[in-house]
Amino acid sequence: MPNVNVGVGISRLPDTVAAIHAAVRDAMEQARLERARWAFCFFTGSHLPRANDIRDTILGGTGCAALCGCSALGVMGRGEEIDSGPAVAVLVGSSPAIETHSRMLPGDGKGLGDVAALARRAGTGEALIVFPDSFQVDNTRLRDQLEAEAAFLPVAGAGATDDGTLGISLQVGMEGVRSSSIAVMGLSGDMKVEVGITQTCEPVGEPHFITQAKDFILVELDGRPALNTYVEQGQALGMETFQDAADQLMFGFPVDSQAPSFAGDACLVRPLAGFDQASHGLVVPYPFKPRSTVGFMHRNPEVAERDMARMVEQVGARLSGAPDFALYFDCAARGRRLYGRGGVDLQVIRRRLGDFPLLGMFGGFELAMALGIPRVYTYTGVLVLFRVNG
Repeated sequence: MPNVNVGVGISRLPDTVAAIHAAVRDAMEQARLERARWAFCFFTGSHLPRANDIRDTILGGTGCAALCGCSALGVMGRGEEIDSGPAVAVLVGSSPAIETHSRMLPGDGKGLGDVAALARRAGTGEALIVFPDSFQVDNTRLRDQLEAEAAFLPVAGAGATDDGTLGISLQVGMEGVRSSSIAVMGLSGDMKVEVGITQTCEPVGEPHFITQAKDFILVELDGRPALNTYVEQGQALGMETFQDAADQLMFGFPVDSQAPSFAGDACLVRPLAGFDQASHGLVVPYPFKPRSTVGFMHRNPEVAERDMARMVEQVGARLSGAPDFALYFDCAARGRRLYGRGGVDLQVIRRRLGDFPLLGMFGGFELAMALGIPRVYTYTGVLVLFRVNG
């Protein structure tokens, strides 16, 4: 008997009950299981009205004691990427080497420390997978809670979302189906867990000092109007309109202010959110401070594909063997919306690491660790690889 059995199922069927039955059946067959210990699930906005049926079917069809999932813009599984229309995907697993504990937390994150403590209780490997409501949960507060209550526990996840039309997301767990919540799964045991982060953007031009700012408004960079500097950088890249700039020219904030870097997990990317008429400043959703450093980041599909290959190569090398299963959290602005074609990231993963059970989703933001602290990323992909020892 293998030390771990994992399977993934995915369905495009428009009928929710038929779709989840098909996905669960295929996942259990691939895993060669009659009963699973844990399950993850993602589903698109078309299935929001019958999310309870998704939960009930997974519990009835797998017998699992730990369940964690949420709604998403799109899902991935079995080498397939579905970023529009109805879709549901499920990962089921069982291993005597892995303990799992799932919990549905309120939006304020109360109880997070209890789940983190269980995940750290035993084993050489551990991970905390987190799916907060993108619309109702304060991700800055959640980040602070993760840092305080799950210190140095590998954290990864994504913001639960919909297809962008309703502004509603749902979280799924053993306790039920809820909104304004945080679905959490802790895994620990005799396994190795490696997390990789890939960027969609590359730095362009020289970094700048923020010489004047107010709240979330960049007023001056290097003593000059921030708007002027932004326009000049956009023109240097051949961008003819503000809309082009808003789509392609982002802002990068280094994780380590003492040794600023704008590559990989060392940089947090944020978009231009608007203009402030009073100050003629740039509105950027990030709590920056005067005299800190910011760099311009160019959103580019060729750069993204190269960086994806770099990340997969590095995280695969750290794993020191073939993964048994994986989770992949991709930004809603990546996938076909970035590359102009589907399945790019999955193809990169398969070419380097082979064919293995992988479940993924397109979310509102991404969560991962950098310098031992949980961070909220955007425009990134976060790959979590699991390899069971023995």
